[in-house]
Amino acid sequence: MKFETLQRTFMDLTGDAVVVGCISPGCDIARVAYINKGFSRLFGYAPSDITGRSFDEIGELRTTLRLYAALTTDQTDLERNPSTQSQFTRADGTQFWASISFLDAGDDPEAERFICATYREISALKDAEAKAKRSRARLIAALDAYPSPFAIYDKDDCLIVWNDAYSRSMTDDPAALYVGMHRTEAARIAIEGGKIVQAIGKEKEWASIEHQEADVAKPVQDLELAGDIHHRLLRSRAKNGDLVMLRIDTTELVRQRRALEAAQERLISAINAYPDPFAIYDAEHNLVVWNPAYARSVTDTPQQLRTGTNLKDLLRQAAFSGRIPAARGREEEWLEGYYSPQLLDRSVEDFEFADGQHFRIVRSKAKNGEYVVLRLNITEVVNQRRAVERYTKKLERANEEITHTAVHDDLTGLGNRRHLSQRFQELAECQRTHGGEIAMLHIDLDRFKQINDTMGHAAGDHVLLETANRIRHEVQPQDVIARIGGDEFVVLLRFKTGSTRPFQLATTLLNELQMPVYFEGKECRFGASIGVAETPLSEVDKLLTNSDIALYKAKRAGRGRLGLFDRSDLQDILKNKRLADDVLRAIEKDEFVPYYQPQIDSKTGHVAGVEVLARWQHPEKGIVAPEGFLATATDLNVTASIDEMIFEKAMKDCEGVLPHLPSRPSLSFNVSASRVRENSINEIRTRVSGYSGKICFELLETIFFEEEDDAFLFQLDRLRDIGITIEIDDFGSGHASVVALQRIGPDRLKIDGRLVAQVTESDSGLRLVRSIVEIGLALEMGITAEGVETREQAAVLADLGCDRLQGFLFAKPMPFEKLLTFVARDGSTEFVGN
Repeated sequence: MKFETLQRTFMDLTGDAVVVGCISPGCDIARVAYINKGFSRLFGYAPSDITGRSFDEIGELRTTLRLYAALTTDQTDLERNPSTQSQFTRADGTQFWASISFLDAGDDPEAERFICATYREISALKDAEAKAKRSRARLIAALDAYPSPFAIYDKDDCLIVWNDAYSRSMTDDPAALYVGMHRTEAARIAIEGGKIVQAIGKEKEWASIEHQEADVAKPVQDLELAGDIHHRLLRSRAKNGDLVMLRIDTTELVRQRRALEAAQERLISAINAYPDPFAIYDAEHNLVVWNPAYARSVTDTPQQLRTGTNLKDLLRQAAFSGRIPAARGREEEWLEGYYSPQLLDRSVEDFEFADGQHFRIVRSKAKNGEYVVLRLNITEVVNQRRAVERYTKKLERANEEITHTAVHDDLTGLGNRRHLSQRFQELAECQRTHGGEIAMLHIDLDRFKQINDTMGHAAGDHVLLETANRIRHEVQPQDVIARIGGDEFVVLLRFKTGSTRPFQLATTLLNELQMPVYFEGKECRFGASIGVAETPLSEVDKLLTNSDIALYKAKRAGRGRLGLFDRSDLQDILKNKRLADDVLRAIEKDEFVPYYQPQIDSKTGHVAGVEVLARWQHPEKGIVAPEGFLATATDLNVTASIDEMIFEKAMKDCEGVLPHLPSRPSLSFNVSASRVRENSINEIRTRVSGYSGKICFELLETIFFEEEDDAFLFQLDRLRDIGITIEIDDFGSGHASVVALQRIGPDRLKIDGRLVAQVTESDSGLRLVRSIVEIGLALEMGITAEGVETREQAAVLADLGCDRLQGFLFAKPMPFEKLLTFVARDGSTEFVGN
């Protein structure tokens, strides 16, 4: 091949760097015969600098010859075009990577011989390889920091990623696990090493392929490990076929369950040993628990009694077996007259059974809706009834006590709510007849629940008794005191018009109730908040309600406060109602408008996205931020309507209107859970099709993990199917787990602004944000930092790996017209990440 032909057909036209060395006949020295423009650009040498010089005189060409010699030492066919990769240095001293290939163009030993070397720069490829290695290292570090065992097997069930906790759970020798190990082999090591207690003595069975395949099909499996350690193994297949395995330590839960089962067995033993009939029915009157005495009392075949038998069927069985004298000969008639759905709500009932046996049936309803039924044998009591009748006066006194109990609190002896109502009517009538005013003091103890929870109910009862005594000591005999709730008391009093006695009494009680109470040598510190309502500021029949409003005002101001009711409190209630009416009117009048806040690419400084925010264009107040209406809108359950209104307007604004950008920015919308649950996918699909950029729905982190049911996740998948990406907003403000993130699979995390503010304030804040970023990147999510206010924050967040930045450093939320001005100068944003 002639040199001129080689030069004309290839070397002058290629963009690669080319150098041609010439070796004269009988000579071993290669001299530079030609370099192309690509060589000059890559190495920084002009043709005049090196043409004609020996390769050995120029360092990079000397390296080239060594590479060529190494590649062709064992080759006999010089036309095989050997190639390799190496690092080179330019004339200015900078280094780069290049692939190099050779062509030996000489085959006549009597003629000149040409060696052609072609270079192609691959520095970017090498950088990408290094970056991939660093990303994997970050993922491994994050997984090793996770305390629970975690591993990922590929679609062929070969091990690819695991953390130290997983190694320790499988083997005492961490080196026994390796990349590519099959899942069954890893399981065999754990089984043979005694790591799984259930497999001890059954190692061959557990290690069998059949057993392993059956196990891997289970999404959840409980394992017992050596040392009475228990794990719950969670398995799930990713979309790419990877098998993700996470173990959660359930040791404490298993031990608590054992203790609960033992306690339940003790309880059942105690019930069975109880001599009187005892039973528990569920809310549908089906038998749940009973003792032998109860079974014998209702059937001739107690061994055949079964869980789930209905009470009515048991009564029928007892009636037809002759156990109920009142039902003999008319069993069905008696049953229809006696049984009703409210039967178990009767707390006490005396009942006559066969053989002259009398029982008192005591029923009580538990918090879970079940009914406890106890029969007490009162046969002797009934037989002595005539003797009891001689003590009629004693019974009358007992009746008075019962009446007193009905209107008084058992613990404190104070009147109860019924007693308060009776005395209130009396005082109201007295006021109408004789004049004067009525006041009501509503007292609520502060920190009482803390005393109850930390020191026990006995201490709490002691505090309530002492509170009642202190109130008694300060009031006058004609005043009414009542305990109307757990730690709520009411004082009702009459006073002369113009008197300040209600205020003085409330102030005195505040001071008295701040004094500590001692119980079994321990100090109980508490206090009280008091709300006062009095006539004529309050209507008589509204005193209790208005004193409660005053109490709320006192508590809102802090503990140990006194709140006085006035008509302005009613104005506050009316104000809230007016705001609610105004929000509903604003929805009807289409007054909610979108505002836009740009999101900046941390590497280029360009606008990468825009968050669409809701604002209320109030006809009188102007632009109102969400703080002025969102809470009320949530109470009214109209947030989905506002979301839809903002979405429609923003899409209309942005369709075909954002020019002069490298690519269309994504549009992010804050969306409520109710908006996601709406079945309006077709309407949303129609709207998003008009915008060429990405559409993102942002949901608060708390919404994600409160709404993590299958129906909600199905709606998210439907949104993804029409091209909408899902983002978690305010991430770091709630409680999330890696498994939950994998289950939900959001496309992007937005780090809460309160965490962003800490990255330049403390090392702990920086570490926390770095961990969030590493988890997000490991799960292949985009990371947005919101609330960025300083350039220092922006630089740190960009270096951590946040690809988008948002905050007042770049721009505040703005109307669409200002957004157009902002993006028109895109590319000149002052901050560009490192």
